[in-house]
Amino acid sequence: MSQTYKGFSRANHVGITVSSLEASIAFYEALTGTKVSNVDQIGGARMARVQGLEDTQIKYANLQLDNLNIDILEYVVPQAEKTSYRNNQISAMHLCFEVDDIDAAMARLKEIGVQPEGEPIVFGEEDGLRSGFGTAVAYFRDPDGVNLEIISPQGPFRRKAEQA
Repeated sequence: MSQTYKGFSRANHVGITVSSLEASIAFYEALTGTKVSNVDQIGGARMARVQGLEDTQIKYANLQLDNLNIDILEYVVPQAEKTSYRNNQISAMHLCFEVDDIDAAMARLKEIGVQPEGEPIVFGEEDGLRSGFGTAVAYFRDPDGVNLEIISPQGPFRRKAEQA
């Protein structure tokens, strides 16, 4: 008799490695309107081993959103290396913030000095979709180049609890 594994159905956090913890705290607090709940550091041999590193020291902050936490991480040891991914590159990821009003969210981005990658689009038949029409999206980056998105979702782009 095989057992069915229950899990992997909820996300707890996304970790974002940054060059300056202080600058990134200021950015994400301004973006979300939420203050970080904790600033701390962790490191040593045990933490390094679990990450596949020889040694590590990480300064971090926790930002708690309604449905997901953001861990903002500044690696002191080993010193972080700058990389940059475009959304079409394998292993690239992005964090998407759900918004009720795409125009208000775009105004908020501009208010805090964020330059979007382009103007938002609203999904329509010309985009090749079969459903989800009316969903609006826009992309932007944080100060370290992390790919971020805002979405005002419709249809299958809405989260499971909202579809019921």
